[in-house]
Amino acid sequence: MSRLMLIAIVVCVSFAFAEEPLVTVLDNGLTVITQELHYAPVVASVISYRVGARNEVGDILGMSHFLEHQMFKGTPDMPPGRFWQIVQRDGGSANAFTSEDVTCYYLILPASRIEDALAIESDRMVNCLIDSGEVVSERNVVHEERRMRSIDSPDGALWEALAETAYTEHPYRMPVIGYDENILAYDHIKTRAYYEIYYAPSNAVLTIVGDFDTEELLADIESYFGDIPAGNVPEEAIPVEPLQTESRYVEIEHASNLPRFVMAFHSVDGNDPTNPAMEMISSYLSAGRSGRFDQLLVENNLVYSAGAWNDGGIDPGMFNIYVTMNPPGDDEVTIEEIQEIIWDELENLAENGISESALEDLKNRYRASEVLGNANPVGLAMGYSLSRTMFGNHMYGQEQLALIEQLTPEDISEAASALFRRNGVTVGVLHPVGGSGRSMGGNQELPTDVTQPTSVNYDGLEIPEDFLVPPTASIADGVETFELENGLVLLVKEDHTFPVVSINFSVPMGSYMHSSDLNGLAGITTEAMLKGTDELEYIEFHKRLEIEGASLRFGAGSEASFGSVTLLSEDLEMGILTVSDLLLNPAFREADYDKILFESYAGLEASAERSFSVAYDSLAAITAESPADYRNVSTASLDRISLEDVVGYYDLCCRPEGAVITIVGDVDPEAVLTMTEDYFAEWKNPQEPLPEIQIPVFTSAPGDTVVTFMEGRTQGTVLIATKAPGIDMPDYPAFAVMNTILGRGIGSRLGHSVRDEQGLAYGVGSWASANDSTGSFTAYLSTLADYVPQATASVIHEMEVISTENVQDVELRLAKANSVGRQALSGMTYRDLAGRLTSLQADGKPLDYHLTYLSRVLELTPDELREAAATYFIPDEWFISIAGSLTEEDAFAE
Repeated sequence: MSRLMLIAIVVCVSFAFAEEPLVTVLDNGLTVITQELHYAPVVASVISYRVGARNEVGDILGMSHFLEHQMFKGTPDMPPGRFWQIVQRDGGSANAFTSEDVTCYYLILPASRIEDALAIESDRMVNCLIDSGEVVSERNVVHEERRMRSIDSPDGALWEALAETAYTEHPYRMPVIGYDENILAYDHIKTRAYYEIYYAPSNAVLTIVGDFDTEELLADIESYFGDIPAGNVPEEAIPVEPLQTESRYVEIEHASNLPRFVMAFHSVDGNDPTNPAMEMISSYLSAGRSGRFDQLLVENNLVYSAGAWNDGGIDPGMFNIYVTMNPPGDDEVTIEEIQEIIWDELENLAENGISESALEDLKNRYRASEVLGNANPVGLAMGYSLSRTMFGNHMYGQEQLALIEQLTPEDISEAASALFRRNGVTVGVLHPVGGSGRSMGGNQELPTDVTQPTSVNYDGLEIPEDFLVPPTASIADGVETFELENGLVLLVKEDHTFPVVSINFSVPMGSYMHSSDLNGLAGITTEAMLKGTDELEYIEFHKRLEIEGASLRFGAGSEASFGSVTLLSEDLEMGILTVSDLLLNPAFREADYDKILFESYAGLEASAERSFSVAYDSLAAITAESPADYRNVSTASLDRISLEDVVGYYDLCCRPEGAVITIVGDVDPEAVLTMTEDYFAEWKNPQEPLPEIQIPVFTSAPGDTVVTFMEGRTQGTVLIATKAPGIDMPDYPAFAVMNTILGRGIGSRLGHSVRDEQGLAYGVGSWASANDSTGSFTAYLSTLADYVPQATASVIHEMEVISTENVQDVELRLAKANSVGRQALSGMTYRDLAGRLTSLQADGKPLDYHLTYLSRVLELTPDELREAAATYFIPDEWFISIAGSLTEEDAFAE
């Protein structure tokens, strides 16, 4: 399903569980959409502007996207970095995106901080600084983003070539991010001129959904936005794409491992009456595990992946079929053979349409999946805002759904006949020329020419004392806990805001519970369990959920395997039955095992195309104390896994003792207990005890470095690791908060220094991962190969500073406020809430553990953060892994 159809249909299905949104238009033309939703203390703010790549001409290609970046760079009243400080203080999250049609900004905040969203959006709508220095710095960042997404990425490179060939006149042919020559020529004059044209109330839609009082909110919106001039946005003059009468073909070579191709057909715009038929066709071909392409191509191991979707934007776009082939081999199927299989399917659709029963299943799936996917403030706000911005009607979705309900097999046949013409297809093919390389190791002397950044400006940032007061409410409130006689623990939390229920579950079957000689065994086992039962083969096993708009997820973690399914509450029993079949009755057919193993080998090839994956794998190798502590999947470990290993591992570990099922949503707890007992009471525990968890030991070596050369890449990925504390260790809270200040988000020290100040990297930051007894810290950056030495030195410099000098009091207060504010967002979706509860129970933690942990965070001092960093950040003992188109000499050039 295209993103545009997705945001549209949500508008109508939302009325299954919420009041109709209120639309208000201010005197200056700003459209405001509001909807109260009081199940959680959260608000989502979305503001979208009708400007995107389709509005760009001449030498400013990519300007919509570049301006999106500048909108985070401050105003006279909000200095650079202040935006992220406010979001962090509030415990919220924020981001933005630019498409061919729109530019959209969103904020998710605790309901008590809603006025911050209004202040931010009204201020930057009219007062964006667009400073010349910031423009130059951000040019480098966006240039890095283009190289990462459109040049080094095989998918991005192919899409760019395909669009340039498929379109001859319409601006959809140009990349949203622009070309190198455009990006490097941006200046503050061009950027401000574009900003002043398109960023105006009359060209914007502000949508807020969540826990507020509408009358009070509208008064605040009028206060913040009412005096902004309406603006004078010019009428659009978008060229019309001529009818394509001959097939087109483009092929490229790329430093990657897997062949790919796209078949693209000119389609209709989102308002065209046949657009719903296009959406039904894309759903029929590729939605879920029961889609036709999955059945024909993926399940038969003919291709690695296949998908189809319809653009459905403001102007006529493309219907796209995208296929990633398996790694080349002696018995490989050719691209031409796969294309003919696809043509057979498309021509069958043109001749026969979709059967009546299959079409009804697809309609039912649409109804349900849109309710499920948008049972939260963010999905609703995004849908309303984009529908109004793109199509002038926030009720667009009702019209689309009405058309979907009326579709017949003949309508599908007619739409497919018009769409799938052999003389109207554009085919793009990517031929891989290899993207992996050789590793070069050894301790190296790092460069020291670090550009000293300015300090972060916190002047005027208010962090009131009430922002540091822990909440009294807990995600544990209202949870009922039951334990079956076999040891299975059931958690139930009742909430009737949406007609939705989320089932989350775990079993004690993690990757640390088997030998490292069999790395990958846990993942192969969970995937084999997803292949169905003796009575239900793979497709039928998943189809019974997918026709209800739901899908089953299940995967292996390090200490347990976790799964989930979210579905309409009326389908709860089907969900419990499916989880029961998954855990108690997997078939373990040899043919399925062979398919999974084949896919696993192909997955390694796909992973080796990405510099981050290559760097991470090398990092895991140099930070392992012994070969037994290296826990990444390899070709050698896959070679050793047999079907007998899979079945034996399942028999030993998949048991009710230590298993957890959590159900959150529109349910009655007693009815859930009865249903769970009906399906799980006979689940037996094996006599053998569970295997011990074998936690990998971080090496005691005094640092190491490895460089992996990847032919043909422009980017380099750098990972810098150290040992870190475990969750139950006394210094864990201090280390975790230190990491927040150092590297979590653009507003962190690394984001400020390496990204904003020096413009050295599009992506930079750090994370800390831990189990109860031990952990690891990793800083990361992705940058142009030439920038690797300086960017790496800058990251290490910040790590050394935070381990030798106390953080500022305001930095620590900001991190504490963030920890408090995030608690409000923890129950925003049923799925997230069920997942958190399951994890806490599986880890043996109290369900209100987050409040205990928060109290420890609020007591921290700057000294404790410095001491925690100093314990683990030992100068010159870093473990560094670099991957990209640079040699050992390049990586450490002075």
